Amino acid sequence: MSSKSQQEKDLTIELEPGDYLVQEKQPCDALYIIQEGQLAAFRLGKQGKIPVGLISSGEYVGEAAIFLEGHHLSTVMALTKVKALKIPKSSIEAQLKNMPSWMVALARGLVTRLHHSNEILRRNAWIDPTIQQKVKAISEKNPSRRKAS
Repeated sequence: MSSKSQQEKDLTIELEPGDYLVQEKQPCDALYIIQEGQLAAFRLGKQGKIPVGLISSGEYVGEAAIFLEGHHLSTVMALTKVKALKIPKSSIEAQLKNMPSWMVALARGLVTRLHHSNEILRRNAWIDPTIQQKVKAISEKNPSRRKAS
């Protein structure tokens, strides 16, 4: 096995339905690239859990936390079996140092705008019924092996 394949294997994590990938307000230590499976992202609001997204293969988790305050902005829970590549925050930061400063500023600005939009939705307890229905349907097909809080 090549060293690159071994390194990638070392950074691959697997989750079962109901497992948490990250939790809201916890420090961010990595960016995750979802290779297989589906996850739900939710925030805690006045009315409990507010679904904010459905995450599937090819998507990322943790990018906002890396560009913003360093804490996860939502909790992300596996709805199905999940396989993800974990890229340490230090590796991302090292790559950002090699990018033009304007590109980093642009990315931070976009993430900040998205974060502010999400905060407005959370404060107003806005729930996207489509996301809520999809999360429920996937959850029912893939029961958690443990109770999710």
